[in-house]
Amino acid sequence: MSQTLIAAHTGSGVHPDNTMASFLEGLELGADILEVDVRVTQEDTAILLHDDSPYLQTYSYEQLNEPDVRIKLDPIYKDHEIAKLEQILRVSEPFGTKLNLDLKTSACIDSTVQLIRQFAAQDRTFITGCSESITMRYPDIQVMMNTPDELSSWEMVRYDEFVESMCNQARQGGYTGLNMNGLTCLPEIVNRAHEFDLKVWVYTINERRAMEWFLEMQVDAITTREPKMLMNIIRSMK
Repeated sequence: MSQTLIAAHTGSGVHPDNTMASFLEGLELGADILEVDVRVTQEDTAILLHDDSPYLQTYSYEQLNEPDVRIKLDPIYKDHEIAKLEQILRVSEPFGTKLNLDLKTSACIDSTVQLIRQFAAQDRTFITGCSESITMRYPDIQVMMNTPDELSSWEMVRYDEFVESMCNQARQGGYTGLNMNGLTCLPEIVNRAHEFDLKVWVYTINERRAMEWFLEMQVDAITTREPKMLMNIIRSMK
């Protein structure tokens, strides 16, 4: 069996999503990949945040991180500062931990690429989410192509054509691989992607039977909010 990497979804421990405390939990657990969501503030500081807010267009990071302002983003920020992507890259650097940076908008791209290059982290970072034009503008950056979250009835019936379309798009577009909703990933696309020398990642897999299914399928990474369960399954299968 090929090595399937364990990708810990942000917030997979006891701490809230996209906080430094959550990220440190993933590091301590020893997950192969840590996933975070990225947005930018008014002055283009890349931060960890899932949902959009009008405050991002009007506040700098320092202003946004003031306790009376950040709590307007989410109640979790009463007890947590807003984490910067720079902090994530710096803290994970000594461990060589791989990162899945889920960019929520195209506005994140330039700031994110600049930080990846600043930390010479091209080999351990992968961009998912909004990846518009990255492979052409920044060929040294690894990008996983997001495939459709849902498949039409036609795509399910003609799955072989869907497989060829996705693999050809990824290869011609200079992508490192496919980032797939687990509900759309079948053995045919994993096998064909590997023939194209493309990785296949699946998300967000939290049930034991689904984890075992994708391990047998030999996907390259499984993103989960239950990384401990996945670790135990991998140990038992070995």
